[in-house]
Amino acid sequence: MNKKTEKQQKKVMKQVLKKQKTLSALVAFGLAAVITLFAASNSFGVPSHEDISEIDARVDMELLAEAVAEVKKEMYAFDKEEIFNANAEDVKIIKVFNAENKLVGQVSLKGNQVIEDENIQILVNRSEFLSSHGNTSIYRISE
Repeated sequence: MNKKTEKQQKKVMKQVLKKQKTLSALVAFGLAAVITLFAASNSFGVPSHEDISEIDARVDMELLAEAVAEVKKEMYAFDKEEIFNANAEDVKIIKVFNAENKLVGQVSLKGNQVIEDENIQILVNRSEFLSSHGNTSIYRISE
């Protein structure tokens, strides 16, 4: 194998590991949110069965499962330009999710680039910053 191919394979493996870490972070975030929700209901002296029904917990788990499925789907969908770009570390990715945890906008910025798409800029302005992992920032619109 030549050195270019080895470097490209290493970059692909690094990206797969980054995506796996992102998936793990989202799962941990979701579980932490569910635990916090249950703990908060108990801290006010209201029994959890009166404040949070099984349906609410099931809905939370479904939303978490959808977010995990979205990350898994993206984990194996490689963008050739991104994989073979030598300056992949300079790329900043911004993802915007709606209140139902569906991806509604995404943009990749290189270097000091700014968001040129007006629709994406509006989404980012309306959203709330949730998390950042590596070069990916996640925003959520809560309506």
